[in-house]
Amino acid sequence: MDFSDYLKPYLNKKTKYYYVALSGGVDSLVLLNELKKLQKDNDFNLIAIHINHNVQKDSKKWKTICENFCKKNEIKFIAHSLRQKKNISSNLEKKLRDERYGFFEKTLEKNSILFMGHHLDDLIETFFLRALRGSGIEGLSSIPKERPLGKGKLIRPFLNISKSEILAKAKKDKLNFINDPSNKDISFDRNYLRNEILPKIEKRWTSYRKNLKQLTENLKESSDLLIAHAEKDFNEVKVKKNLISLRKFLSLSIIRQKNVFIFWINLNGLNQPSAKVINLFFSKFLQDEKTPKAKYMWGTASKKGSVCITKNKNELQISELSA
Repeated sequence: MDFSDYLKPYLNKKTKYYYVALSGGVDSLVLLNELKKLQKDNDFNLIAIHINHNVQKDSKKWKTICENFCKKNEIKFIAHSLRQKKNISSNLEKKLRDERYGFFEKTLEKNSILFMGHHLDDLIETFFLRALRGSGIEGLSSIPKERPLGKGKLIRPFLNISKSEILAKAKKDKLNFINDPSNKDISFDRNYLRNEILPKIEKRWTSYRKNLKQLTENLKESSDLLIAHAEKDFNEVKVKKNLISLRKFLSLSIIRQKNVFIFWINLNGLNQPSAKVINLFFSKFLQDEKTPKAKYMWGTASKKGSVCITKNKNELQISELSA
């Protein structure tokens, strides 16, 4: 398949705006360039969004490179700068990601699409990282190809394409892309996996990408099946979206209880707990009959999506933890 074939299915008259998350790296640049080619024969609004994370010393230079590419190709360009972080913490990568997606979410209008350049190698890396953290089936199904974002939709059309194929495409189209030096810093887990571990795996198991891609697809099917069962059970125990019958919930088997519990949290748009927190909820909190009225919480009041579950004699109620 040609690169454009991965994009054509998403071109339609209903979609008002097509955004591309443009870092200036090879993945996003190839993606934007392919959409620009398609724009010649398909009349649609194409907009590039560049996020300046204010972490690298060359970040302003990268913004200029992206802006110049868009000017040259007559593509509307939006730049957003994140606040500089005074303290470089271990979870900096997650904080930046949350802020980046927060801006995307606010930007997307109804009937709009945000394209991102994640590819097959990204999917494989995410699978390994989540496996090492003990993720469940849904997490191990790795990066979703499509999901709602804000009032629009996020789409990753290149998940079947390897990094090497994207690099070859950039060379063929004579694209000058940015090489982020931080990608070589193996103090970051993803970079260590990418630069140190996966090349050794590929040397011994040359087809590992294809096989693991199939595995993530199998896991996605299993995850979808669990969600369907959870929804059915939830409809039996719910009083309303944030309230469930304790008696009916406890009448389910423990496996089905846990399945409904995860579904309920997702339904209310809140943060999933760790495996340890889940185990304590079921082994201690639910079993404590001496305290009929109690609260179970994870996260902090300052963190969006943190959870408070209130238990009384008859019901469980879920809410966002607030100060």
